[in-house]
Amino acid sequence: MFETIAVNADHIIGIRVSGRLTDEDYKKFLPVLNDLISKEGPVSAYVDMENFEGWEPKAAWDDLKFGIAHDVDFTRIAVIGDKKWVQWMIRLSDIFFSAEIRYFSVAEKQQAMDWLQENKEMKTEEETTPDEPTVPYKHILLATDFSPHARYAGRRAKEMAEKYQARLSLVHVFDDFILYDDFYEPVAAERFELQKTLQDSAQNQLTTLAEELDINAPGSVHLLTGSPKATILSFAGEHDIDLIVVGSHGRRGIERLLGSVASGIVNSAPCDVLTVRL
Repeated sequence: MFETIAVNADHIIGIRVSGRLTDEDYKKFLPVLNDLISKEGPVSAYVDMENFEGWEPKAAWDDLKFGIAHDVDFTRIAVIGDKKWVQWMIRLSDIFFSAEIRYFSVAEKQQAMDWLQENKEMKTEEETTPDEPTVPYKHILLATDFSPHARYAGRRAKEMAEKYQARLSLVHVFDDFILYDDFYEPVAAERFELQKTLQDSAQNQLTTLAEELDINAPGSVHLLTGSPKATILSFAGEHDIDLIVVGSHGRRGIERLLGSVASGIVNSAPCDVLTVRL
């Protein structure tokens, strides 16, 4: 079942999820949640899943439909849980949706609220900061997935770097999923051989793309491991990136879902973002 919980913070809603969710649970709760979102505008969410046991099939479909429909209505989502498969689920969601989603253990409930409050304080500071003059870009990051569309974005990044005489770095994030059988036990050891094959292929494609774009400065080409959105944002913050260039399909449905890494970067980046459409 769902229930709202008091969190005593503006623009943060509290939700407790317990037991095994059914289609009827969604029918009762989604109108309440829609009303909260319509009154508050874009919100952050504190979601307590400590006693959550999973979904019935129809309820899982309801959950996905709601997530797609309200993707842009959430800024940050803190999920509190004590099960390994919940943590895995949050990592998967972080790839598909643009809101920042972070998992916290039951012992980290205060850290979860602090993280949500931090986002609110950052927005308040941004709203009150006086306008500053623009400065030329100095370090541009091209985030690529090796698709033909991404190569088009690469050419645009190269143009921007030449225009501003900026350093250009190239990054591909290899998503090292730990797959689980019934969400608990790692799958067979063949996974590690497959991982090595995929990682070697990614490195070869990265080298080829760097050669195509003439990116050859030392330390400018990076193969990273992790959740694509979070890893790209972390890299940008650590390397003084002032412009991220990324491809964006600009489509709907499942293609929009799979392209929402770009949307997540736009919403959360510490710098300017250029999304390049075909």
